[in-house]
Amino acid sequence: MTGEPKAPPEAQREVEFFDKFVAEHGDYDVLGEGAYARLREAFVRAVAPQPGERCIDLGCGTGAFTRRLGELGLALAGMDISPVSVEHARKIAPDIEYLVGDITDTKLPDGSYDIVLYSGVLHHFSTRQARLAVLREGHRLLAPGGRLFAYDPSAHSPSMWLYRDPRSPLFSQKGKTENEVLLSRAELAQELRDAGFAEPKIHGLAGISFAFVESRFASVILPLYNLYEQVLRYSPLEDRLGTFLVTVARK
Repeated sequence: MTGEPKAPPEAQREVEFFDKFVAEHGDYDVLGEGAYARLREAFVRAVAPQPGERCIDLGCGTGAFTRRLGELGLALAGMDISPVSVEHARKIAPDIEYLVGDITDTKLPDGSYDIVLYSGVLHHFSTRQARLAVLREGHRLLAPGGRLFAYDPSAHSPSMWLYRDPRSPLFSQKGKTENEVLLSRAELAQELRDAGFAEPKIHGLAGISFAFVESRFASVILPLYNLYEQVLRYSPLEDRLGTFLVTVARK
Protein backbone atom coordinates (compact mmCIF):
# COMPACT_ATOMS: atom_id res chain seq x y z
CA MET A 1 0.00 0.00 0.00
CA THR A 2 1.71 3.18 -1.13
CA GLY A 3 1.95 6.09 1.24
CA GLU A 4 1.44 3.96 4.36
CA PRO A 5 4.20 3.71 6.98
CA LYS A 6 6.58 0.75 6.91
CA ALA A 7 7.00 -1.23 10.11
CA PRO A 8 10.30 -0.76 11.96
CA PRO A 9 12.52 -3.87 11.87
CA GLU A 10 11.62 -5.02 15.40
CA ALA A 11 7.91 -5.00 14.52
CA GLN A 12 8.16 -6.64 11.11
CA ARG A 13 7.49 -10.14 12.47
CA GLU A 14 4.20 -8.89 13.94
CA VAL A 15 3.21 -7.50 10.55
CA GLU A 16 4.14 -10.74 8.82
CA PHE A 17 2.24 -12.88 11.35
CA PHE A 18 -1.01 -10.91 11.20
CA ASP A 19 -0.89 -10.25 7.46
CA LYS A 20 -0.50 -14.01 6.97
CA PHE A 21 -3.26 -14.86 9.46
CA VAL A 22 -5.78 -12.57 7.79
CA ALA A 23 -4.83 -13.85 4.34
CA GLU A 24 -5.39 -17.46 5.48
CA HIS A 25 -8.27 -17.14 7.96
CA GLY A 26 -9.92 -13.78 7.35
CA ASP A 27 -10.99 -11.76 10.38
CA TYR A 28 -8.72 -12.03 13.44
CA ASP A 29 -11.71 -12.57 15.73
CA VAL A 30 -10.63 -15.36 18.07
CA LEU A 31 -12.61 -14.79 21.28
CA GLY A 32 -16.09 -16.09 21.96
CA GLU A 33 -19.00 -13.64 22.04
CA GLY A 34 -19.31 -14.17 25.77
CA ALA A 35 -15.72 -13.03 26.22
CA TYR A 36 -16.26 -9.90 24.14
CA ALA A 37 -19.39 -9.16 26.18
CA ARG A 38 -17.40 -9.48 29.42
CA LEU A 39 -14.70 -7.15 28.10
CA ARG A 40 -17.23 -4.63 26.81
CA GLU A 41 -18.97 -4.63 30.19
CA ALA A 42 -15.61 -4.06 31.90
CA PHE A 43 -14.88 -1.20 29.50
CA VAL A 44 -18.20 0.52 30.17
CA ARG A 45 -17.94 0.06 33.92
CA ALA A 46 -14.35 1.30 34.18
CA VAL A 47 -14.29 4.06 31.57
CA ALA A 48 -17.90 5.34 31.65
CA PRO A 49 -17.79 6.33 27.96
CA GLN A 50 -20.04 9.17 26.88
CA PRO A 51 -21.62 9.53 23.40
CA GLY A 52 -19.42 11.61 21.13
CA GLU A 53 -16.19 10.99 23.03
CA ARG A 54 -13.17 10.25 20.86
CA CYS A 55 -11.77 6.74 21.32
CA ILE A 56 -8.85 5.11 19.50
CA ASP A 57 -7.98 1.41 19.64
CA LEU A 58 -4.19 1.27 19.31
CA GLY A 59 -3.15 -2.08 17.86
CA CYS A 60 -6.71 -2.77 16.72
CA GLY A 61 -5.92 -5.66 14.35
CA THR A 62 -8.99 -6.31 12.20
CA GLY A 63 -11.14 -4.31 14.62
CA ALA A 64 -12.76 -7.27 16.40
CA PHE A 65 -13.15 -5.38 19.69
CA THR A 66 -13.27 -1.88 18.19
CA ARG A 67 -16.46 -2.51 16.25
CA ARG A 68 -18.12 -4.16 19.26
CA LEU A 69 -18.08 -0.72 20.90
CA GLY A 70 -20.09 0.80 18.05
CA GLU A 71 -23.35 0.83 20.02
CA LEU A 72 -21.86 3.20 22.62
CA GLY A 73 -22.00 6.26 20.36
CA LEU A 74 -18.27 6.93 20.49
CA ALA A 75 -16.27 8.57 17.71
CA LEU A 76 -14.24 5.43 17.06
CA ALA A 77 -10.87 5.04 15.39
CA GLY A 78 -8.31 2.25 15.22
CA MET A 79 -4.64 1.96 14.29
CA ASP A 80 -2.56 -1.09 13.48
CA ILE A 81 0.83 -1.75 11.93
CA SER A 82 -0.50 -4.57 9.75
CA PRO A 83 -1.78 -3.15 6.44
CA VAL A 84 -3.72 -6.32 5.61
CA SER A 85 -5.49 -6.22 8.99
CA VAL A 86 -6.45 -2.58 8.55
CA GLU A 87 -7.74 -3.17 5.04
CA HIS A 88 -9.90 -6.01 6.37
CA ALA A 89 -11.16 -3.85 9.25
CA ARG A 90 -12.18 -1.10 6.83
CA LYS A 91 -14.21 -3.54 4.76
CA ILE A 92 -16.10 -4.88 7.80
CA ALA A 93 -16.80 -1.52 9.45
CA PRO A 94 -16.39 1.36 6.97
CA ASP A 95 -17.96 3.78 9.45
CA ILE A 96 -14.91 3.49 11.74
CA GLU A 97 -11.71 5.36 10.91
CA TYR A 98 -8.91 2.79 10.60
CA LEU A 99 -5.30 3.86 10.12
CA VAL A 100 -2.08 2.01 9.35
CA GLY A 101 0.62 3.16 11.74
CA ASP A 102 3.17 2.48 14.45
CA ILE A 103 1.49 2.84 17.84
CA THR A 104 4.79 3.87 19.44
CA ASP A 105 4.85 6.89 17.11
CA THR A 106 1.39 7.53 15.68
CA LYS A 107 2.09 10.99 14.18
CA LEU A 108 -1.32 12.06 15.53
CA PRO A 109 -1.75 15.39 17.38
CA ASP A 110 -1.39 15.74 21.15
CA GLY A 111 -4.61 15.39 23.12
CA SER A 112 -6.59 13.99 20.19
CA TYR A 113 -8.62 11.44 22.17
CA ASP A 114 -10.66 11.06 25.32
CA ILE A 115 -10.10 7.29 25.54
CA VAL A 116 -7.10 5.21 24.47
CA LEU A 117 -7.76 1.50 24.15
CA TYR A 118 -5.28 -1.39 23.89
CA SER A 119 -7.33 -4.49 23.05
CA GLY A 120 -4.95 -7.38 23.68
CA VAL A 121 -1.91 -5.40 22.52
CA LEU A 122 0.54 -4.60 25.33
CA HIS A 123 1.63 -8.21 25.70
CA HIS A 124 2.93 -8.10 22.12
CA PHE A 125 5.70 -5.80 23.36
CA SER A 126 8.11 -8.12 25.13
CA THR A 127 10.24 -5.62 27.06
CA ARG A 128 9.57 -2.91 29.60
CA GLN A 129 11.21 -0.35 27.32
CA ALA A 130 8.95 -1.28 24.39
CA ARG A 131 5.78 -1.14 26.50
CA LEU A 132 6.80 2.23 27.94
CA ALA A 133 7.15 3.60 24.41
CA VAL A 134 3.60 2.46 23.62
CA LEU A 135 2.15 3.80 26.87
CA ARG A 136 3.91 7.16 26.62
CA GLU A 137 2.50 7.63 23.12
CA GLY A 138 -0.97 6.75 24.40
CA HIS A 139 -0.54 9.25 27.24
CA ARG A 140 0.43 11.95 24.74
CA LEU A 141 -2.66 11.27 22.64
CA LEU A 142 -5.04 11.67 25.57
CA ALA A 143 -6.69 14.95 26.46
CA PRO A 144 -6.40 15.99 30.13
CA GLY A 145 -8.59 13.68 32.20
CA GLY A 146 -8.59 11.07 29.42
CA ARG A 147 -8.77 7.36 30.24
CA LEU A 148 -6.80 4.29 29.24
CA PHE A 149 -8.32 0.81 29.00
CA ALA A 150 -6.36 -2.35 28.19
CA TYR A 151 -6.66 -6.11 28.49
CA ASP A 152 -3.93 -8.73 28.16
CA PRO A 153 -3.21 -12.37 29.09
CA SER A 154 -2.25 -12.59 32.76
CA ALA A 155 0.93 -14.08 34.19
CA HIS A 156 -1.14 -14.96 37.27
CA SER A 157 -3.52 -17.22 35.32
CA PRO A 158 -2.90 -21.00 35.48
CA SER A 159 -4.57 -21.56 32.09
CA MET A 160 -2.56 -18.82 30.39
CA TRP A 161 0.64 -20.19 31.93
CA LEU A 162 -0.11 -23.66 30.58
CA TYR A 163 -0.94 -22.37 27.10
CA ARG A 164 1.44 -19.44 26.61
CA ASP A 165 4.45 -19.77 28.92
CA PRO A 166 7.49 -21.39 27.24
CA ARG A 167 8.22 -23.23 30.52
CA SER A 168 4.90 -25.08 30.34
CA PRO A 169 4.89 -28.69 29.10
CA LEU A 170 1.82 -27.79 26.99
CA PHE A 171 3.35 -24.70 25.40
CA SER A 172 3.07 -24.35 21.64
CA GLN A 173 4.29 -21.43 19.55
CA LYS A 174 1.63 -22.11 16.93
CA GLY A 175 -0.87 -19.29 16.67
CA LYS A 176 1.30 -16.86 18.64
CA THR A 177 3.91 -14.32 17.59
CA GLU A 178 7.46 -14.54 18.88
CA ASN A 179 7.02 -11.27 20.79
CA GLU A 180 4.14 -12.34 23.05
CA VAL A 181 4.64 -12.44 26.82
CA LEU A 182 2.40 -12.79 29.87
CA LEU A 183 2.11 -9.63 31.97
CA SER A 184 1.92 -9.18 35.74
CA ARG A 185 0.01 -6.62 37.77
CA ALA A 186 3.12 -5.18 39.37
CA GLU A 187 4.99 -4.52 36.13
CA LEU A 188 1.93 -3.04 34.41
CA ALA A 189 1.15 -0.73 37.32
CA GLN A 190 4.74 0.53 37.49
CA GLU A 191 4.97 1.02 33.74
CA LEU A 192 1.74 3.03 33.73
CA ARG A 193 3.09 5.31 36.45
CA ASP A 194 6.42 5.68 34.65
CA ALA A 195 4.55 6.61 31.46
CA GLY A 196 2.79 9.44 33.32
CA PHE A 197 -0.59 7.84 34.09
CA ALA A 198 -2.43 8.30 37.37
CA GLU A 199 -4.73 6.01 39.34
CA PRO A 200 -3.75 2.70 37.69
CA LYS A 201 -6.19 -0.06 38.56
CA ILE A 202 -5.70 -3.66 37.44
CA HIS A 203 -7.92 -6.66 38.06
CA GLY A 204 -8.28 -10.21 36.80
CA LEU A 205 -11.17 -11.16 34.52
CA ALA A 206 -12.44 -14.66 33.74
CA GLY A 207 -15.15 -15.92 31.43
CA ILE A 208 -12.75 -15.41 28.53
CA SER A 209 -13.86 -18.10 26.10
CA PHE A 210 -12.08 -18.65 22.79
CA ALA A 211 -13.80 -19.44 19.51
CA PHE A 212 -10.58 -20.25 17.63
CA VAL A 213 -7.08 -21.49 18.50
CA GLU A 214 -4.54 -22.52 15.90
CA SER A 215 -2.77 -25.21 17.92
CA ARG A 216 -4.27 -28.64 17.20
CA PHE A 217 -3.86 -29.81 20.80
CA ALA A 218 -5.39 -26.60 22.17
CA SER A 219 -8.38 -26.97 19.86
CA VAL A 220 -9.01 -30.48 21.25
CA ILE A 221 -9.13 -29.27 24.86
CA LEU A 222 -10.83 -25.96 24.04
CA PRO A 223 -14.28 -27.05 25.35
CA LEU A 224 -12.70 -27.99 28.68
CA TYR A 225 -10.88 -24.67 28.86
CA ASN A 226 -14.07 -22.72 28.10
CA LEU A 227 -15.87 -24.62 30.87
CA TYR A 228 -13.05 -23.77 33.29
CA GLU A 229 -13.42 -20.11 32.35
CA GLN A 230 -17.09 -20.09 33.31
CA VAL A 231 -16.41 -21.79 36.63
CA LEU A 232 -13.62 -19.34 37.45
CA ARG A 233 -15.84 -16.41 36.51
CA TYR A 234 -18.23 -17.19 39.37
CA SER A 235 -15.56 -18.12 41.91
CA PRO A 236 -13.94 -15.88 44.54
CA LEU A 237 -10.61 -16.45 42.76
CA GLU A 238 -11.54 -14.55 39.60
CA ASP A 239 -9.64 -11.39 40.47
CA ARG A 240 -6.55 -13.30 41.55
CA LEU A 241 -6.43 -15.92 38.77
CA GLY A 242 -8.46 -14.31 35.98
CA THR A 243 -7.25 -15.12 32.49
CA PHE A 244 -6.95 -11.50 31.38
CA LEU A 245 -5.66 -8.51 33.28
CA VAL A 246 -7.91 -5.50 32.76
CA THR A 247 -5.99 -2.25 33.13
CA VAL A 248 -7.46 1.21 33.65
CA ALA A 249 -5.69 4.54 34.26
CA ARG A 250 -6.14 8.29 33.81
CA LYS A 251 -4.11 11.13 32.42
